[in-house]
Amino acid sequence: MNKWSYSLIAVTAGWLAYRYRYRIADWALRIPPLRKQLVRFALHIPAVRNALVSQMLRP
Repeated sequence: MNKWSYSLIAVTAGWLAYRYRYRIADWALRIPPLRKQLVRFALHIPAVRNALVSQMLRP
């Protein structure tokens, strides 16, 4: 396959992932070990961690 084919496949996969992002997220969050890893990954992102901590500590 050439570069155009790979590019077309990548664009199509990206479009499908964007279109069905909530279904993919719902599927991924149903699996407990995967959910644990995703939460751990998200909490390593400073902006996400700060937003969550500020929400939890708000009176």
